Amino acid sequence: MPLEVLRYVVLVAEHGSSLAASQIVNLTPSSLSRKIALLESELGVVLFDRHSRGMRLTPTGHLVVEAARQMLHRMDRLAADIDEVESEGHGTVRIHVSQSLVERFLMPCLIRMAKSYPLMRTQLHIAAGRQAERALVHDLADFALVVTAPDHPDIEIVAERPNRIVAVVGESHPLAGASSINIAELVALPFAAMPPSYTSRVAFNSIVPNQHRDGQPHMTANSIPALKAYARSGIGIAVMPEVAVWEEDRDGDLIPIAISGLDDSSTRMCLCRRKSRTLGPAAERFLTALVAEFQLASPSAMPPDRGNGAGRPSEGGRVTLKSRAAAE
Repeated sequence: MPLEVLRYVVLVAEHGSSLAASQIVNLTPSSLSRKIALLESELGVVLFDRHSRGMRLTPTGHLVVEAARQMLHRMDRLAADIDEVESEGHGTVRIHVSQSLVERFLMPCLIRMAKSYPLMRTQLHIAAGRQAERALVHDLADFALVVTAPDHPDIEIVAERPNRIVAVVGESHPLAGASSINIAELVALPFAAMPPSYTSRVAFNSIVPNQHRDGQPHMTANSIPALKAYARSGIGIAVMPEVAVWEEDRDGDLIPIAISGLDDSSTRMCLCRRKSRTLGPAAERFLTALVAEFQLASPSAMPPDRGNGAGRPSEGGRVTLKSRAAAE
């Protein structure tokens, strides 16, 4: 049942004759009448009663016209939706992101995109653990920005770089001038950390010697702002990914200190997508913008060396770009 024929049926019903309808669609009255007659033959029903003053719907015709209007409306809506998705300035971008990467990494890029494409919509979800990975696999996210490198075969890493775990103190803390701290010293002092299931905590716990395994954080929080507030207060040390305090480190508000024995690449910042998923233009453009953000976050753009080792970017902090988005 071709949609164009349904449109002809609706027009004839609305205008009462094939002559009036044919003028709207630029067909001859006889051609339009033949198309409708063919449809009636295929359906095995009579849609119109023909008379000298035009065409009038039969009871069955009323049913068909009502259904045709609904179908045509849905197809027009579908066409509009397709145009929106295929337009770079429209569409919805769904992002799952680790909390520590929201403020420094994602939001500056998101704000620039929102200003350039005011009709684009963004759905932002803060993901913990493997939530982002599951969202990509089940097509609940277009891409993810995480500190937990995915290991699923259907997920590709678009860009990545090391993101070490550091001990963060306020500027008035006695350790503010230290270049590093060992794990035994750290767990003997008041400190705060993410919950045990979080990547930064897993990496931290991996280097705690057996004799210090009983040392528990004075505060556990799944909130980066809460950990920052704890360190800023001078109460103790906050253990978190270095990227979370880049801005504060530049201002001297919070100071990151290297944790001895914790590998510089103990965690990684990863921009990921599902291999088999075709992104819409809006999501693809956003992804490309985030790849550029990774490049801007290379060591040359990281906080300057204070001369005492604090705030210094981790050695070998190269950005690795892996997808076609990077090539573009």
